[in-house]
Amino acid sequence: MKCRDYIFQLTSGQLEDAGTATKIAAWQHRMVCFRCRAFSRNDQALQGLLKGYNDHIQTPQAPASKPADQ
Repeated sequence: MKCRDYIFQLTSGQLEDAGTATKIAAWQHRMVCFRCRAFSRNDQALQGLLKGYNDHIQTPQAPASKPADQ
């Protein structure tokens, strides 16, 4: 598997639905290629940030309370 193929399948989501042989080839490539390992880590971190942001904007915010007159 080439880097270009691995990156495309990872970012398009095809790797999740791939067959066993493709997943093994991707795993082997990731073990050999330090650039694709770094890309995978960065992609995973980005997905985590995006999920956190999505969860944040999906939760309803409490209305701001009015200050009490003193």
